[in-house]
Amino acid sequence: MNKTSVTLPIFPLPVFLLPDGVTKLRIFEPRYLKMVSLASSGQGFVIWLNDSSINTDDEDSIMQWGSWVDIINFDKGEDGVLEIEVKCKCLVSISSIVHDKDNLHFGDVSHIEHWSEVHIDKINGELSTSLATVFSENKGLNDLYPKKILNDSNWVLARWLEILPIELNVKNAFVVSYSFKEAKNFVESIILR
Repeated sequence: MNKTSVTLPIFPLPVFLLPDGVTKLRIFEPRYLKMVSLASSGQGFVIWLNDSSINTDDEDSIMQWGSWVDIINFDKGEDGVLEIEVKCKCLVSISSIVHDKDNLHFGDVSHIEHWSEVHIDKINGELSTSLATVFSENKGLNDLYPKKILNDSNWVLARWLEILPIELNVKNAFVVSYSFKEAKNFVESIILR
């Protein structure tokens, strides 16, 4: 992924998604239907981790990064609402957010690294095994990942951080501040205790 800046539609959403992460979104607002149309004929869009519980008056708490996603599947829900599956290809920093006449956000984005350092640490086998169990017990989650990379420490740790029921500002720290090793220690302290 190159470091040059590109302008993409921005979807503010309280969804934490790391590289190779997949999620399903329901799209019904006209501005976001427009976003899907633009994204499917272009370069995708960015899910901007946005949580109304975060104090936006505090500049340090505003998350200036997002997950650059591609649409990998379209469907209609039983109620007729568009459902899309998206996959994160990388994390990006976001700057210069503007709105168009339909109030759709656009931002200049640049690729950022997933972890703050290169990791050489191996994931504990119990984390992989317990993640496989979570997939097998949750059909919706399992269906999102037909190919699971349970022998890849980066993939396993990223999926755990996505699905753990912890506050978004805590998850945010594992993108902007903490290393792979700190993230691994944190996940192990919850899963293996």
